[in-house]
Amino acid sequence: MKKYKQLFLFFVLCSPLILSAQSDSTKADTRKPVFTANIAHQSLVHFLGRTDSLSSSATLPIISYQLKNGLYAQGAAIFIANSALPFQYTGGSVELGYRFPESEKFSGNVFVSRFLYKEESVLVQSALKYQTGINTSLQNKIVNINLGADLKFSNNTDIGATAGLDHLFIIPLKEGEPKAFAINPTVTAYGGTQRFSETYQKKQNSTVGGLPVGPPQTVTETRNVNTFSILAYEYTMPLVLVWGKFNAVLSPSYVMPQNLITSNGEYGRNRFYVTASVGIRL
Repeated sequence: MKKYKQLFLFFVLCSPLILSAQSDSTKADTRKPVFTANIAHQSLVHFLGRTDSLSSSATLPIISYQLKNGLYAQGAAIFIANSALPFQYTGGSVELGYRFPESEKFSGNVFVSRFLYKEESVLVQSALKYQTGINTSLQNKIVNINLGADLKFSNNTDIGATAGLDHLFIIPLKEGEPKAFAINPTVTAYGGTQRFSETYQKKQNSTVGGLPVGPPQTVTETRNVNTFSILAYEYTMPLVLVWGKFNAVLSPSYVMPQNLITSNGEYGRNRFYVTASVGIRL
């Protein structure tokens, strides 16, 4: 059962759109190099529930290679489609990181990502240039606690945080072999910094020598605001099939954006979408 769990955790943590004591089977010196290749399709491209007005979908070929010591590199290309663009390459990403040795109670990774979007990209997240952070999962038999933190670099630097709960149900399909089916219901809250300008009016008296003179006048003032807010809630239900070296994932999701700044052009609403992928692990 532990072998199945590690496989499923690997596929969940490696998802694109999309993370203690060591046991004998997960020590760093017993891990093997791993190559994965997947192709994924997401019916709605969003960034914390924020979307472009065209409600684009995306297709992503992804390759990843992890060394025996847990260091890994991952690359993805991003192709989008919408009512204005039937199918077009819009950018890609490269990620370098380290996956901690897994145990029965802990898994996670640290990473740094570089995003390479075309200048004319319509994606909401196309302003993002770099991201670095950590994902952790504290596991037990009742519910897993998932915590993460990151820094996002664009024209400004923003702080992000995630907190979630999940439970992994595994159904072995063939005893003694890596062939199984899993369901992983998950709920996640996303937080982060927001930057915007706030304009307001107030009444103010003219003064002479510090003393009010004449009737109050209405003046308009603008201030820059930088605040940390809840940005989205998301429910997902990944369905994972592992059959030897092959895997398939179908993940229906429901995202609920919070604290939209419409004055800055942010657009979003509660949406259902599906992510599907197939791949190999060698």
